[in-house]
Amino acid sequence: MSAAETTRFWVGASTAGALGSAARGIRPLDVAADGSTTLGEPVDVGANPMFLAISAATGVLAIVHEVAEGAVSTWTLEGDDVLPFGLPGATDAADPCHVAFDESGAWAFAANYSGGRLTAHPSAPDVAASAVFSIAFAGSGPNAERQSSPHPHQAVVDAERGRLLVPDLGSDRIRVLALDGLPAELPHDEADDVVLHAGAGPRHLVIAGDVAIVANELDRTASVVDLVEGRELAAFPVDERVEARGLGLSAIRLTRAGTVLVGDRDADALVALRFDLAARTLEHAASVPTGGRHPRDLHVTHDERHALVADQQSDSIAVVRLEDGVPTEVVGIVGTPAPACLARVP
Repeated sequence: MSAAETTRFWVGASTAGALGSAARGIRPLDVAADGSTTLGEPVDVGANPMFLAISAATGVLAIVHEVAEGAVSTWTLEGDDVLPFGLPGATDAADPCHVAFDESGAWAFAANYSGGRLTAHPSAPDVAASAVFSIAFAGSGPNAERQSSPHPHQAVVDAERGRLLVPDLGSDRIRVLALDGLPAELPHDEADDVVLHAGAGPRHLVIAGDVAIVANELDRTASVVDLVEGRELAAFPVDERVEARGLGLSAIRLTRAGTVLVGDRDADALVALRFDLAARTLEHAASVPTGGRHPRDLHVTHDERHALVADQQSDSIAVVRLEDGVPTEVVGIVGTPAPACLARVP
């Protein structure tokens, strides 16, 4: 496979073996234009490297280690080699599940699910990636089992408005933090948060101009949010034909064709929604079973000919053909232990 035709991903995985087999680290995965794949060997980067992010500005890799005490590490990528960049650091909050860089690559933001906090970590050579800022959230939702406390699940930089958006599954809110105060401060004012409908359970979101589309894990809907006005416009069912099994939705991506892709763990499928930007509506377009179990994350190749779905429980990654952003069929299965994240190399 030539580099021009290949999209490289780094696969984050669970080394704990709680869901799927225990992995031995992260590993590279190359996907060619025809959907064929080459899987590299695992690289040991520490315990439970569940979510990865690669800075488009610096090429640095950040990893959150989903462990009770919480940890963040940063690395450089040289081919199949993963080399230390900064020094490991702590989040001091339990179970970080997502990490994202700011536009400069100088900061990495970690969403700490059980710890109920958003933490900010410096990314620089030989500097400890310990939390410089730690923002605790408060609140709950109507689902007593899943929403007794805040559960931040993702961090997304809204570059157009200079903000950080943090879907909080536990409180049915999108937390909004201003980024213009860094490195001196990272303030949070609850009055700026976007309130979603009760019981939604927002997990992940994507930004499309002045709106965000939010995958709501708990009630299987996708919300359209006006980012200028700071309010939820409407929520749309992702696939009404599917019987809820209590697993709900997972990752979400927006293609250049305007199709929204969502991981459906109740159906073990990749769902496509057509997004009408003018009307700000979503309509179900397709649902393709992945052949695996528990789709934790998903991504698309650079040419958007294929989507990849990380099915953590079945130790597999599905390669799904896309036509105009809509999934049509599974064209390949890659076996790898407990895949939890697909980080695309820019």
